[in-house]
Amino acid sequence: MTPDDAVALRSPFAQALIEYKTINGRDFGYINHALVTDRLIQVDPAWTWLPMATDECGMPKLDSHGGLWIRLSILGVTRIGYGASEPHQKGADAIKTAISDAIKNAAMRFGVALDLWMTEVPETSLAVVRSIPSPPMDQDPWALESTSRIEINQDILAGSCEHGERQYKAAKDGKWAAYFCPEKAEGCQPLDAKTGKIWPAKK
Repeated sequence: MTPDDAVALRSPFAQALIEYKTINGRDFGYINHALVTDRLIQVDPAWTWLPMATDECGMPKLDSHGGLWIRLSILGVTRIGYGASEPHQKGADAIKTAISDAIKNAAMRFGVALDLWMTEVPETSLAVVRSIPSPPMDQDPWALESTSRIEINQDILAGSCEHGERQYKAAKDGKWAAYFCPEKAEGCQPLDAKTGKIWPAKK
C-alpha cells in the first residue's frame, strides 16, 4: 500500500453523503455500507475479507453476542474488525448486518470515515459507519406536528447558498430532511428542512 493509497482511503466523504441519527439529543454522523464498499473498490478492486472463525460447515461463526470478527485485506495489508447486528434483527438479516458492520469497522482501521469516528461518541452507540437503531419516539426530533413541503421551501430556499439553490434530501425513514449545497462544497453546511437552521445542530 502506497502513501497515496492511504490518503485515498482516508479522504473525507462529501457532506451530502453523510447520514445522521439523533440519540439522546445528540446527532451522530455515519456512512452507509454501500459507500464504504465503493471506497474499498476504488482503492483496491481485489479487496477481500475473511471471518476469523468458522463453524462446522465452514460458514462465518458469530460469537455469543451475535457479533463477528473478520480480517479485512486491502492492497496486501490486513487489519481486523468487529461487527454486530441490531438487537431486533434475527436470522439472515442479523447475519448480513453483522458482516456489513464488521467491514465498516475494519475499514475504519484503514482510515475510512475516520474523521467521523474522531468525535466524542459513546462506545455503546457505535454511532459512526454503522446502521443505528432509531431513538424512542419521545426523543425523535421529527416527532412534531407536520409542516408542508411548500411552507418549508419558502423559508429555506430564501437562504440558498452562494452556489445556487439548495437541493432537498430526506431519509427514507422520515427521521431527517435537509437542504444541501448543490455543489457539495466543503464547509457549506446543510440547512434543517423544518427550522432553516444549520443542520445538524451543533451541541
